[in-house]
Amino acid sequence: MDFFTQQPCKVLSLLMKGSVIFVFLIGLLTLQTFNACKEQNKESDSIKLVEIVQFYCQTPFKFPPLTPEAQEIITDWPVFKDFRRISQNLVNIPLEDLKFRSNNLHLQTDSLSVTVPETLQSPIINARLLVVTTRISLLNQEAKKSTPDSTVIEKRLLELHQSIDEFILHINEKIEKDRLDQKGLQRVR
Repeated sequence: MDFFTQQPCKVLSLLMKGSVIFVFLIGLLTLQTFNACKEQNKESDSIKLVEIVQFYCQTPFKFPPLTPEAQEIITDWPVFKDFRRISQNLVNIPLEDLKFRSNNLHLQTDSLSVTVPETLQSPIINARLLVVTTRISLLNQEAKKSTPDSTVIEKRLLELHQSIDEFILHINEKIEKDRLDQKGLQRVR
């Protein structure tokens, strides 16, 4: 007790140093706990940022075959080649790619309708091309929604593939009909 009465300043000084050290240790502990919580939040934030990517049109789309005569006509129709390539690539793709490709396909069908070769000019070909354009527009419209419905997108893709099948079928039929008509004219002469 004599020590405390004789040197109150030293005791106070020791207590102050002890308090500073105590506060410093508490501060370090608090800082460490805060950093651990912050790291845990970063991990949970990064987990929240993981996006589920859904792929559409899992069923492969086989572009319908063209007859050899149709192939000849198509070689002089470069827009059709692009249309074929893009439509074949609408398989197993994420939504963002689907938006981009369906928009490109829409542009190609617009070009197709303007550049139809003279030998293929007919109301049925134009009607089938209009159906393809409409199906692409419906697909594009659904894909661009803020929350697209995956079942509707799948349905639109199947309808588009069916309309492309019909379009190619009518191209082949038109060329075959023209060939038979030509044969008939040659027999009459």
